Amino acid sequence: MDADLLLQFYIALWLAVLGAALGSFLCCAADRGGLPTGRSRCDGCGHVLGVGELIPIFSYLFSRGRCRHCGGAIPVRCLVAELVGAAGFAALGLKFGPSLELVMQLILAGLLLLLSLVDWTTHILPDKLLLVAIVNRVAFLVLLQEPLGETLPQMALGAFSVSLPLLLLSLVMDALLKKDTLGGGDIKLLFVLGLYLSWLEMLLLLVLACVLALAWAAGPGRRQSGAEIPLGPFLAAAWLAVTLFGGPLIQWYLSLLG
Repeated sequence: MDADLLLQFYIALWLAVLGAALGSFLCCAADRGGLPTGRSRCDGCGHVLGVGELIPIFSYLFSRGRCRHCGGAIPVRCLVAELVGAAGFAALGLKFGPSLELVMQLILAGLLLLLSLVDWTTHILPDKLLLVAIVNRVAFLVLLQEPLGETLPQMALGAFSVSLPLLLLSLVMDALLKKDTLGGGDIKLLFVLGLYLSWLEMLLLLVLACVLALAWAAGPGRRQSGAEIPLGPFLAAAWLAVTLFGGPLIQWYLSLLG
């Protein structure tokens, strides 16, 4: 096997470990409404968790999703966050290899995971986290020494290509229906993601996010519940898919038009 390819897989393996651990930490942070402090405990009985109970993914599987002291159920979202963190970080490592761009994408991925966890439980996308994502892009714009004259217009086009039309449409629909039709946080998140993606990628992201959200809404028992579905997690999932595979897919589509 090629040495560079072997190194890339080695990095991806450790990024999977890092992503799983970060997913566990961020799930705890989202549940507690801030950075967790002190020892980790069972929410049901207060038992202090040992080292063997804090291994991401495996601890959940070995305990069958229950506290071994009180038998209380461990939220499945903890396992999902760990799996998503592991898979997302590993995939980004394979996509970008050891580079500054990888660091930028990993930071954004961590922020999107936290935003998704918070949005899923509270239906809120905190402005502070969105601002950190903007700062991350601006900081790496300098670190990557990207040509400002070319990159800034592309970032502006990506940021406004989807968010601005949706904002205008939302204002019109709000006025007609006399109620909120699209959360402002979702529009802000689309603006932020556009700083990282091209306008074509943003169109693909929006379509994919809507498809994922509709597929989830059409799941068994969800149409009867009538519960509001947060769009943030689906936008985040679509961002990862577009970042990994969007470029070739768009090129293939454009080639059909040519």
